[in-house]
Amino acid sequence: MKKPIISVISLLIAATPLVSHALTFDVRGGYRAGSHSYESRFKVSESWKNGWWASMETDNKNNKNNGKGPNGADQSDSAHSLGDITSDYNEIETNYTYKLTDKWSLQPGGILHWSSKGTQLRPYFRINYKITPDLSTSLRYRYDYNDYETTNDNGEYHRDSVNRLDLYLRYKINDTWSVQYQGTVYKHASDQYEYKNGKTWSTENAFSLRYKWNDWFSPYIEYDYLDRTGYYDGEGNIPESRYRIGMTFTL
Repeated sequence: MKKPIISVISLLIAATPLVSHALTFDVRGGYRAGSHSYESRFKVSESWKNGWWASMETDNKNNKNNGKGPNGADQSDSAHSLGDITSDYNEIETNYTYKLTDKWSLQPGGILHWSSKGTQLRPYFRINYKITPDLSTSLRYRYDYNDYETTNDNGEYHRDSVNRLDLYLRYKINDTWSVQYQGTVYKHASDQYEYKNGKTWSTENAFSLRYKWNDWFSPYIEYDYLDRTGYYDGEGNIPESRYRIGMTFTL
């Protein structure tokens, strides 16, 4: 599926209208210490002056935990392969920003997410507030609806949808450096499912540091703590840390 996705991305770039505000390409790699797995993501996004924003991305996994994918917040989409690089998922996202005042804005949107297991719809609603010119915060609620059923630990088939709440806090240190915190709470819509921490809910705390090299190149690093959702060698409830490094190109 990777080749068609790349072709579509190339077509979108070629067809970008003149009214576009910014076109970016982001490449990112990561490692989960608890699950001993690697990931890579490629994402292209576009924003328009009229308030619309859209993106497309594809993610690959290299799992080395005896054929069991890392079972964290995105457990239902993990590719189950033994040491092989596989296409984990693809998704398209769009949202629209309603500016209420100079400080407040609303941002409804949605994601179409698909993998080898099926399709997932992820509508969300986000409210943004600019505390100061350099400090801003956001709160987002997202519902991840599966159009397919999966088996739980008891071998029963259910529709494993997820409620998700995200808190963002961003601070611009100066013209070149900025930091961001993202706190997330996940909760299975059905009590028939548990994360690898043995609970129906899980948390995630992500910290990122970005450096603006110039107008078109911006590298960044990220550290995430994913609760006790690590899974390796048949053992769950392992403290999971994720390390990421990426680069954003503004075209």
